[in-house]
Amino acid sequence: MNFKQVEAFRAVMLSGSMTAAAEALHTSQPNISRLIAQLERQNGFALFERVGSRLIPTDEGTAFFNEVDRAFVGLRNLEHSARHIRQLGTGRLRIGAVPSLSLTLLPRAVQRFRQGREQVAISLHTSDSTTVARWVASQYCDFGLVSFIGEETPGIQVQLIGDLPAVCIFPRGHRLTELERVGIDDLAGEEFVSLAHDDGTRRRIDRLFLQHGDRRKLSLEAPYAATICAMVGTGLGVSIVSPLVARDYLHAGVDARPFAADFRFTSYLLYPDRRPRSNLGSHFATLLKAIFREAMEGPAWG
Repeated sequence: MNFKQVEAFRAVMLSGSMTAAAEALHTSQPNISRLIAQLERQNGFALFERVGSRLIPTDEGTAFFNEVDRAFVGLRNLEHSARHIRQLGTGRLRIGAVPSLSLTLLPRAVQRFRQGREQVAISLHTSDSTTVARWVASQYCDFGLVSFIGEETPGIQVQLIGDLPAVCIFPRGHRLTELERVGIDDLAGEEFVSLAHDDGTRRRIDRLFLQHGDRRKLSLEAPYAATICAMVGTGLGVSIVSPLVARDYLHAGVDARPFAADFRFTSYLLYPDRRPRSNLGSHFATLLKAIFREAMEGPAWG
């Protein structure tokens, strides 16, 4: 027995005639008759009795239809499952990100992504760029968001998705509010809240200031840019951060201006190498790129 024979039999049972079954399956009535006859020969019993112009199922035909219908219910469940996987993927996403993104942009991306996808399980993992890259390479995370790429990062594919000029942040009402742009010399004598000593962005900022004779006060540091913004908002000092982070803390007593020096904050999307991307991950990555484009095309500071 084959699927076409069983499909023809089910169509006759549901419609009550071979002509109606042929119309439903977009075929001819003789073809339906032929398929039913083949199925009867293979089964070894009659499926229908003809009474005048009507087809009446035999007891064996009715019993067989019950089994066929259960099989088609299972088939419909498979079709539903396939559609669900096509639309939502496997139902789980693991995302690694550096703190500056996991504490700011990423929650907004998750909020947008979950609209219509409430059943998708999402787990966020936060660490430095090197660790996130290692998580992606080992496929512990489906993809990652990092601020820089090390010299050797095997096992990953890299895509630049964000490149934003730095902003200088300071407490609301600070003297820097009067400036349209803040330069390196404007921060001379200011208490500067830095990232931790082993942070790659901290090293880049320090190198830039040293090239111009660093005159900042350096007695405060914090591990995350979000923490730095909170500290600046309390009046503890000033700092240089990504505009993505600064925007989330304008409500907390922080003001910002474009940083006049050439210093940019980059963001990279990492994928595991040699692994097909799931539909779910592709949808989320597309959303992330759109959010970064919005940030880069947004209004300027000042």
